[in-house]
Amino acid sequence: MTSTRDNELGARREQGPEALVALSQLALDHMEQGVCVYDADNRIVLVNQRYLSLFDMSADIVRVGTSYREVLAHSAMRGNFPQDQLDTLYSARIAQIAGGKPFRTEQQLASGLVMSLELKPLPGGGWMTICDDVTRLARLEAELRVQTERSQHALANMSHGLIMYDADSCVVVCNERFLNLYNLDPSIVRPGASHREVLDHWVSRGNLPGMPTDEFHKSRLEDVRTRKAKSLLVMRYDGRMVQTVSRFLPDGGWVTVHEDVTERLQYEETLRQQNFILDAAMENMAHGLAFYDSDMRLRVCNTTYRKIYLLSPEETRPGTHLAELIERSMANGAFSSEYSPRQLLEAASARIANRDSSPMRRRMSNDTVISVRYCALHEGGFVATYEDITEREHAIEELSEQYRRFDAALNNMSQGLCMLDASLRVIVCNRRYIEMYGLSPDIVKPGVSMREIMEHSCELGVHQNTTAARLYADYVERLREGEHTLHRHLSDGRIIKLNHKRMEHGGWVVTYEDVTERHKAQARVAHMARHDSLTDLPNRTLFREKMGEGLNQVAIAGGAMAVLCFDLDNFKTVNDRLGHAAGDRLLRWVAARLKENVGEHDTVARLGGDEFAVLQRGPQPQAAEKLARRLVEVLGHPPPLENQSIHVGASVGIAIAPDHGLDADELMKCADLALYQAKAKGRGAYQLFEPEMEEEARSRHALEHDLRGALEARQFHLVFQPQLRLDSTELTGFEALLRWKHPSRGFVSPAEFIPIAEETGLIVPIGEWVLRSACATAASWPDVTVAVNLSPVQFRSRGLVAMVTSALAEAGLPPQRLELEVTETALLDDSEATIEILHQLRALGVRVSLDDFGVGYSSLSYLRKFPFDRIKIDRSFVGTLGESPESVAIVRTIASLGSVLGVETTAEGVETEEQLDFVRECGCTAVQGYYFGRPCPASEVGRTIETLNTVRRVA
Repeated sequence: MTSTRDNELGARREQGPEALVALSQLALDHMEQGVCVYDADNRIVLVNQRYLSLFDMSADIVRVGTSYREVLAHSAMRGNFPQDQLDTLYSARIAQIAGGKPFRTEQQLASGLVMSLELKPLPGGGWMTICDDVTRLARLEAELRVQTERSQHALANMSHGLIMYDADSCVVVCNERFLNLYNLDPSIVRPGASHREVLDHWVSRGNLPGMPTDEFHKSRLEDVRTRKAKSLLVMRYDGRMVQTVSRFLPDGGWVTVHEDVTERLQYEETLRQQNFILDAAMENMAHGLAFYDSDMRLRVCNTTYRKIYLLSPEETRPGTHLAELIERSMANGAFSSEYSPRQLLEAASARIANRDSSPMRRRMSNDTVISVRYCALHEGGFVATYEDITEREHAIEELSEQYRRFDAALNNMSQGLCMLDASLRVIVCNRRYIEMYGLSPDIVKPGVSMREIMEHSCELGVHQNTTAARLYADYVERLREGEHTLHRHLSDGRIIKLNHKRMEHGGWVVTYEDVTERHKAQARVAHMARHDSLTDLPNRTLFREKMGEGLNQVAIAGGAMAVLCFDLDNFKTVNDRLGHAAGDRLLRWVAARLKENVGEHDTVARLGGDEFAVLQRGPQPQAAEKLARRLVEVLGHPPPLENQSIHVGASVGIAIAPDHGLDADELMKCADLALYQAKAKGRGAYQLFEPEMEEEARSRHALEHDLRGALEARQFHLVFQPQLRLDSTELTGFEALLRWKHPSRGFVSPAEFIPIAEETGLIVPIGEWVLRSACATAASWPDVTVAVNLSPVQFRSRGLVAMVTSALAEAGLPPQRLELEVTETALLDDSEATIEILHQLRALGVRVSLDDFGVGYSSLSYLRKFPFDRIKIDRSFVGTLGESPESVAIVRTIASLGSVLGVETTAEGVETEEQLDFVRECGCTAVQGYYFGRPCPASEVGRTIETLNTVRRVA
């Protein structure tokens, strides 16, 4: 059999050049490429069927002998290129061929196919052109360019920074917004850089991860290992806090999104595809080519085929069987180990038998991928072509990877994103956008129009008080204005921020961000800036704005407006006794009562502490006085706090616009002056501003100024008034009384300066001076007492007991010779604390008396809580004993009460013998007043003692 075939081959060789040409023509006609060879006169000497079919040209015209110009003219007539370009194209091609160097070009036919043409001069003169259909590859490249542009548009218009790492913790991509956000060097933070390198550089720029760098790096690697999604707060170099959210990808990498930044994702992947160089009709082809006879024995092959299968020219001699070629190539290591020779041969045999010319993929040991096609010939045998499709496969894989990465980045954004074309149809959108509006993914997908999306969302009830048509019309009108930001207020109360960026080639990138909480926080901040946090009433700022508005209305439209300033009486006592929490509850109760009692259009504000104010329109001052009376009454009866009754009230000052001015500062000053006068009345009162109050305020301020320097200037001195037992007229002691002699004012009444001293706190150092001076003076007297008044303010200051102890020790005065006088006011402020101090003073041996009993609350509970040594009856009752039966009854009742309790009762202000008889008749045990002697300086106390003792002896 072998001998017969050799004879046939030998016979064909003997037939000469004609047989070789026929054989070459047969091989060329079954190639994947089109081939046309021209002689030195530019006329065809060889052309294959693939060349004709690629350009849809007739074999009757394009045949051996046809000139190149005729070929181009026929191709133009077939519509492969415009006929008016024939001369230009022909001249350009001939000029390039004449240059003697091969060149390559592409041509897109009217049919849409893209042809790759390589023209190459031949060594013996003439030239050849090799054509290949690269339409699919061009389409892949175009799709990749479009997808890359879309990816770049989407990522560049993100307002977040984004960085992606692969499974090896190396950077895959990061956008420009990420670099700008942290002021990073792009030559360091680049694809391929390790996470540690990025982190070290990130920290070197002044950014802080919130923990040591090594610890942070280990933590991130642990997160990657456990695939634990995590949200972190980090501090940027300029102090701003950035939230980072990491999500992990199926391939082991992760994506980190940095909020509130615009980002551009660097997805720049370049796809390079090498075009196979067509050299000659056989040897210079980029594809491998082999021709086999009907017995599957090799007849002809080219060099590319040998390279692919690692075969030498000796191993590929004509007549070698396909099975032997497979075994030799496998032995040479061409194939990967997944194939066996038998499998490869059976696959080839089956395709030839079935005349199946579709390509098969073969992976070689060097990781290249070869596309193999077997084309059976009618005359028997077959042609096999071998194409290296490794780059093409990589391109397809890369494109798929681009899609996957883009999808991962898109759907892991915390913002919604939608890309629209120029017709406002969706190109791509992410999952967050669909979830944000509760839309159906079956409706919202590429190709759907924004009009349809709005109709869908309106049907779902996402937008209230509008229609899809109105919504869409407004949307289109806004887009005409260019790039912009708008806010959608959804029916469920959420607020969505839409940011529109125009794409370079038309269309829009729209990002959607839920800013509901941000807007709520801003609203809360704005409200808190103008309202009191405890009572939620307008604060001083908002009150002044409302006052300004009201004063403008009064100035323009007429009418009147009242400003009422409130001050709680004894509020400090509540805080001191029951704590600030109880005080806060009282303030909230006051705020509620104020809001309940004012008019619908009145403004109630808390100015600070226990100060409140009301703006009231209406007929004035009648309406303001009526409101003030009602509020003084209501606020004078607060509920118990901590199961204890409390004694507070309100004092009110009133100023009227325009009567007292149209300036806000002036009006507030008038109201404050009126409030001061109301408190001076004894609290729990209201007062309308009167012009003379300003002069009183100035005088009081001047007096306060002088009072502050009086102690240091030694302008105070003490006088002493005698106290006597009524049954024996025996001198028992003296009351020390403070006097102030001003160098220019002369003597200033205690009734005038003592209240100022108490308000300013000056009574504390002045009172200490009085006590020490009185003790020092009394130490030189006979065995009589000295009485010193204590102010309620002194009880609120720390160290009263220590100060009394020090004064007694310093003067050498026995404690039983000191009597301290306290008023009901001191007990009212904080009875529990005050009575505890009185017990401590009593423990020293000091006597304690209750002064001015009868003019205050006259609460018997004080007499029960503390055993006073003396009760002093106020002079106002003694002075009216002969005129007022009520005074007689009061004095008699107090004296009787003292007798029952075993407490001495002293009547103050006895100036006449008739008054002396009255208080004796009422049962008082002691007296004090001008009848027995006026207050005298310390230097005259000895004479007074001697005079009173003489009177007593005579009596």
